Amino acid sequence: MVLPSWLEKLTSINDVKDVLLNGLDCLIDRGEGLQRVRSPFSSEDSLSQALISLAFEFGARLDIASPMLDLSIGKLRLHMLLPHGICTSPSLSVRVHSNQVITLDELHQRKMISSSQLDVIRQSLEERRTIVISGATSSGKTTLLRAMLAECQERVVTIEQVPELFLPSPAVSLTARENNQEGVGQITLSDLVVQSLRMRPDRVVVGEVRRDEFIAFLQAVSNGHPGSLTTLHASSINQVPQRLILLGLLSGVSAEVTAQLVASTIDLVLQLDRQAGARQLVAIAKPVLIDNQLQMVM
Repeated sequence: MVLPSWLEKLTSINDVKDVLLNGLDCLIDRGEGLQRVRSPFSSEDSLSQALISLAFEFGARLDIASPMLDLSIGKLRLHMLLPHGICTSPSLSVRVHSNQVITLDELHQRKMISSSQLDVIRQSLEERRTIVISGATSSGKTTLLRAMLAECQERVVTIEQVPELFLPSPAVSLTARENNQEGVGQITLSDLVVQSLRMRPDRVVVGEVRRDEFIAFLQAVSNGHPGSLTTLHASSINQVPQRLILLGLLSGVSAEVTAQLVASTIDLVLQLDRQAGARQLVAIAKPVLIDNQLQMVM
């Protein structure tokens, strides 16, 4: 795998976690908030051509008919956009995953989690609790999930849209697949959740639930796979119930049934946030039904 020099230069900046290019604007995040750096491109057209060439080099399609692309290259997760009616400038967002798995103890040392939170997390893993890690973009959901899974010397089956967890054996990684240019061949996260149950998993991990894979995940847990984990995009712990209900509705399941499934299968929700540029675990809550309404109880 050989990256183009412009991408190699940006992603090899010390401690860089995110690289964001929007037109000629170039930003990086090294864990302390966004910083502006000089763009390697002199024009938006040269950025567009570089993105098209990068996609082609790695066997993907990015053009006027297909102007959006998610791509995984080693430890990099890339999202590309071309300005063909969907935005005004070409755009590239890169998440840079570290080769080294950060442990729970290290997250404690970095003050992302407190001593009491560390104890709760470890006890929950030992007791095989089913856990949802919630937070906004770049709040540290994948970082915390990887650190938790590093404590589990078990057969974990991970299911992701784009590979991000990179767990060593005996873990098994499954990745969703989009349709090819003929419009066939799609394999969804929900399909992979079903397949994972036939692979003798100790834990099933869905990288992030967005639609019908959420209900498939809940069914997997209720069918004898406790201790499973997933992540959810929600900006606060109070937003989690409505996000879970919405995911159920998108899967064709009523709000009432979704609330009952969540309350009976999910043991804990860990809520992350970015405060003053630092990632922190700000709440640990349990989903419960109160007067038939799904609520989070600290």
